[in-house]
Amino acid sequence: MVSENDFDEIVSGFHKAAAGTIGWVEALTPFKRAVSAYAVQVLAADLSQGAQCRITLSHHVSDFPVQAEVDYSRKWHQFDPRAHLTIGSEPGQWLNCWDHFDEEFVAHDPFYRDFLIPYGGRYVSGCKLLQEGPVHTMLGVHRGNGSAKFDAEEIAVSKRFARHLSDALHAHRQQGQAHKQSRLGVELLARLRAPVALIDEQRLVLQANPAAHALLERAEAVELRGGHLHCQRPTDDGAFLLGLRRLIQGEPGAPQVEARDSKFFQRATAPASGATVGLYLYALLPSATMHAFGNQPLAMCLFHDPKAQIGFDPYVVASAFDLTPGEARIAVAAAEGASPSEIAKRHAVSVHTVRTQLQSVFGKTGTSRQAELVSLLSGLPMAALQPSAS
Repeated sequence: MVSENDFDEIVSGFHKAAAGTIGWVEALTPFKRAVSAYAVQVLAADLSQGAQCRITLSHHVSDFPVQAEVDYSRKWHQFDPRAHLTIGSEPGQWLNCWDHFDEEFVAHDPFYRDFLIPYGGRYVSGCKLLQEGPVHTMLGVHRGNGSAKFDAEEIAVSKRFARHLSDALHAHRQQGQAHKQSRLGVELLARLRAPVALIDEQRLVLQANPAAHALLERAEAVELRGGHLHCQRPTDDGAFLLGLRRLIQGEPGAPQVEARDSKFFQRATAPASGATVGLYLYALLPSATMHAFGNQPLAMCLFHDPKAQIGFDPYVVASAFDLTPGEARIAVAAAEGASPSEIAKRHAVSVHTVRTQLQSVFGKTGTSRQAELVSLLSGLPMAALQPSAS
């Protein structure tokens, strides 16, 4: 499957990446190709704070959509049943997910059913590469939904690569190049198609992707003033600031768990033209996001301009109605007129799963049939969540 010359060349790439002479995408791409993987990921997590996992390193080459990686960092890592297996294993101990989770488990587990499979993933093999104090460095080699498990030869090759990858990362550490704070979340947001920005409690925009910059240049309802996000209408702006601070800080004097919201919606309207922009804000607390977005509490702001909407974006739909990734894709497919059997075939899931998720979509959106769902999604952002009083 892989010639010795090719194998040596790939291993050489690991050491070049560890030395900083080439990028990790360049180093891991031949590995991914050699075993026909959907993704290859190297991830380091600092567990010194117990449950508050901190990502210190993340290198990957992947066919997963960037939305999946953002959602994993923001929420779904908390539900991943595979993580505990790897963290609890010994360095070099190879693990295959299918040896631990059978088809019945996968069919009913929320992580697989609502997140991984809808985003195209299915199988993973891998191991813990290194354990240096509280820092665990792990390798995951993934296969997509509808693909076969890795066969014995592919696993044997992956194990050989893992040993050399471990050596390269160990040398990286010995050279004094310690793990630094990951900016994984920031890098991922920059690649999202939907307009999105990171905002602190003072409404300062710390990072905005190209789509967000383009929207802010043309939008009449919102603007940047000295790098801070403002709504043009004063009542919208006041509600936005209050919602943002409650999202990040919580309610002063109240128990933190009870006081802090996890999401907030604000409709911004231009005073002169009446043009609107929907602002969907989500709390990004370091302890809940593996510090993937940094060490300070922030908000992720997803903008929705109804005039620029072409078709239905599953990520926007999921954000608007608090749907899982799986439910959002079912909702969009149904709104586009696909039947349950067509949706099942398209996403390589059972018709029963589609019908179950569709009923959940109807429940969360307050609709009962496809025509109502189309009408509701077409009305974004006005129908989404509960807009603040204005």
